[in-house]
Amino acid sequence: MAFVYNSEFVFIGKGDESFLENYSYELDDDPEGKGGRIFMSLEIVNNLAEAEDIGEAIFANFKQAFYAHEGADAYERFEEALKQVNKTIETLKEEKVSRFIGNLNVAIGSIVDDTLYISVTGDAEVYLVRKKFVSVVSEGLSEEAEGETFVNIANGGLEVTDRVLFSSSRLLRYITKAEMGKIFSEEGINISDALAELQDFVMAEILGRSAVIGVNVGATIAGRGEYAQEEEGGMFDETPAANEKVAALFKGWLTSAKSWFKMPAISSGTADMKFSWFTNLREKAAKLVPQKWLPGAHTSLPSIPLPGKTPKERILIAAIVLLAMLVGGVFWLRANGSKQQQIQALQAQLNRAQELINEASTVGQFDKAKASDLIVSAEKEALQVLSSRYLRAQAVRTLDDLQKQRDSLDAVIRVSNPAVLADLTEKQKNASLLGMLSLKDHLYAFEYNALYEMILDKLQDPLTISDLETVILGSAYQDQNSLLFLTRTGKMIEYANGGFASVTTKDGIWKKGVDMKSYNDKLYILDPDRNQIWRYPRRRDSFDVGEGYNQNADLKNAVSLAIDSSIYVLNSDGTITLMYQGQKQDFPLRKPPLAPLAAPTKIYTAPELSYIFILEPSKQRVVLYRKDPKNGGAQYQTQYVFDKIGTLRDLVVADNRLYVADDKRVYFINLSGL
Repeated sequence: MAFVYNSEFVFIGKGDESFLENYSYELDDDPEGKGGRIFMSLEIVNNLAEAEDIGEAIFANFKQAFYAHEGADAYERFEEALKQVNKTIETLKEEKVSRFIGNLNVAIGSIVDDTLYISVTGDAEVYLVRKKFVSVVSEGLSEEAEGETFVNIANGGLEVTDRVLFSSSRLLRYITKAEMGKIFSEEGINISDALAELQDFVMAEILGRSAVIGVNVGATIAGRGEYAQEEEGGMFDETPAANEKVAALFKGWLTSAKSWFKMPAISSGTADMKFSWFTNLREKAAKLVPQKWLPGAHTSLPSIPLPGKTPKERILIAAIVLLAMLVGGVFWLRANGSKQQQIQALQAQLNRAQELINEASTVGQFDKAKASDLIVSAEKEALQVLSSRYLRAQAVRTLDDLQKQRDSLDAVIRVSNPAVLADLTEKQKNASLLGMLSLKDHLYAFEYNALYEMILDKLQDPLTISDLETVILGSAYQDQNSLLFLTRTGKMIEYANGGFASVTTKDGIWKKGVDMKSYNDKLYILDPDRNQIWRYPRRRDSFDVGEGYNQNADLKNAVSLAIDSSIYVLNSDGTITLMYQGQKQDFPLRKPPLAPLAAPTKIYTAPELSYIFILEPSKQRVVLYRKDPKNGGAQYQTQYVFDKIGTLRDLVVADNRLYVADDKRVYFINLSGL
């Protein structure tokens, strides 16, 4: 029994923030498979322009080195091929002044005879599924030494019915071992359908994208050259009694079927569609016959006499068997014809979806609303196909094209790896950031009782705001070069000159609210419960009594405010209420994004900024509107989508940088062209 392997690949996730590719190769003139097969799943992040060339160079050099000495030890061949890959990567780095060619996540491997050889780098992993049990066989291999990207090698034996998965990312972040084992060990499922199920399962959870290769381990039955799966139990055993029953049942047509079992399997091109029913029927029949009866097990089939049967009776039995086969074939053809019709209908839907995408690309240049409708229609077509049993991989690619078209129409900028300015857990393991504040070229982060300052990209030790109070809001107070913090009990704490002190109002009462900002010498607190904005003028060491600023605006759904010379109030439905001297002003938002704001939480602007920045954590994005002083209102400009960080909590714009923060870290990107 010789081992045979068939493989399929899939791409999981959406977006184009990284380059993904799957590679596999085996020699054409190697019928016994002694040269082995090679596989590589690759992701390159932060270098889309050159990623494809880099991936091709890596695999081409690996392939050339691996097959250079077919007769050598398989482990030595794999090791030598990896050395060549390391040299290739090092050469590519030397061509760059920065020595940066992108972040590599690569799983690479080979299978020779019944042995698997693997190595990984970055977040890539290799999994072995054996009888519903999943092992991370690449665990501990990923590390990078000076001048070497691939450092460690693992190898081990394979068994029939094993499934091997090469993945450019850690899939077990999104699916448990038990769930993965169940998918790939389901009875009768082939590797292609298993990968499709994995894709459906992980798609809703995965944060980035992943390239995955699935390899199925099978075997050829001696003397037949055919692919077969090893089965436990089986319909017939090898006992004499069982053999006699099979002989009595199949005697009439075994001789005529002798050449049938020798026919090569038809597995590619048009022939696969036309004759696959014959191949499948032959394989199913072959499984019913003990191996020792098959050609190759004996030089000729055994003579199996049927006492008392005349030649006419034998002919009649053969005719009955052939008639049964013919009837079964007719029914199969009808079922297969129905399947082909369904596939053709689904393919037509995907073709219509692609036509709608192309039309949206053209129409979107002058009519964004119509383009949006076309994309929605295309999405419905693609989702219907995705929910069917067939063409799901094509449907996913169509949905990827849809997302790319949406991104193009909305000028979306996807940020996969923003620079990390500060990690609060380095100073406080259980840190939970509430917000950020910018004060005269200094950036701060704060949580319920601690203040963190970031100086020259260095995080300072936290300062305790209060041992007794819990902070709920914070605001920079430019007029006094200080920071203000409102607590849960309605107290205000001011940070100035390196110290904290309580600051009061003339009547001793601070109103509560959902946001607060300062402008000139005044502090404003947004209070949607009372449909009001409370304005507190500054006195020397305290503030005056809070006075109602709002005169005619509906602020009951307000969530945040920002101030230049007017006050911008962000509402929970994504609208903005503009107020000037307490009066509501018209403020239309023109050319909104295709995915409208649904649950925004923060708004940011300043007198020196031409843009309004809106944070929407549910979509992990920051949406930009350009102010339009001439016509009033603002017009949508672009949006930044942060896919691979924690849920966004706050944003600040300073020094032409956009700072965003989740609960643990502060990130930044440079704002170019704004």
